[in-house]
Amino acid sequence: MKTVVITGTSSGIGKACALRMASDGWRVYAGVRSKDDGQALLAGATGDLRPVIVDVTSDADTEALAGRVSAENGGRLDGLVNNAGVYINGPLEYIAMDELRTMTNVNVIGLMGVTRALLPALRETSGRIVNISSISGLVALPGVSGYAATKFAVEAVTDSLRVELAPFDVHVCAVEPGSIQTEIWRKGRERDAAHAQADEQSEAERLYAPVIKLLRKLNENPKGIPAEEVADVVADALTSSNPDNRYLVGKDAKALALLRKLPDALRDRLIAARAWRS
Repeated sequence: MKTVVITGTSSGIGKACALRMASDGWRVYAGVRSKDDGQALLAGATGDLRPVIVDVTSDADTEALAGRVSAENGGRLDGLVNNAGVYINGPLEYIAMDELRTMTNVNVIGLMGVTRALLPALRETSGRIVNISSISGLVALPGVSGYAATKFAVEAVTDSLRVELAPFDVHVCAVEPGSIQTEIWRKGRERDAAHAQADEQSEAERLYAPVIKLLRKLNENPKGIPAEEVADVVADALTSSNPDNRYLVGKDAKALALLRKLPDALRDRLIAARAWRS
């Protein structure tokens, strides 16, 4: 039986990946934040799915995870899906420093910490590492500078490790979804509501009104593909005999990726026309 660790499986992409890989016959160590999250995940699972409470920003938690996986599988691990992440949007001066730190610690430092802890077991099997990035890791739109920065970092880590681990036949890839039907949008709506009450008359609210209005509209009426479609791509990345280095997922992601080919001035005008339209 092949084994995989998947972080951030309480909802969304992580949950879909955990359920998919368990149903495909893999032993899945599913990272969750609480016992209740683990029980909820098990309720819909078939196969060998093992919830593990882990905070990816905690060295103690990641080392405990690595120790358990090693002990239960003879020091071997076939796959790692780094999915745990935090999404916070808004103009940079509208985001609190503690929110920026949390997002960076989870999305970047946590990803590297989990990977670092599990690399010895992955080397034993010439395993796979799948990093869940985002179209925001390729094209940085206004209002998501903090989040995009973390996803650009994920792309950098992926590119570096792909070469660094090649001598051990450990393949590293990035999955880059566009808009997905996940709990991120509900959390975004809740955060928008809190800020609307606390900062309705703030200078930042007035300065960036069109951008904030657009971000809130996206949170209120998200359009995206089911998380299960991303899980299909992750399953391919873990099992294909010839995996890709990058997987763009969703029509919107593929369309936005084309912006990278445009000159900066033209790209900026196109993005600004959308972001600053009142």
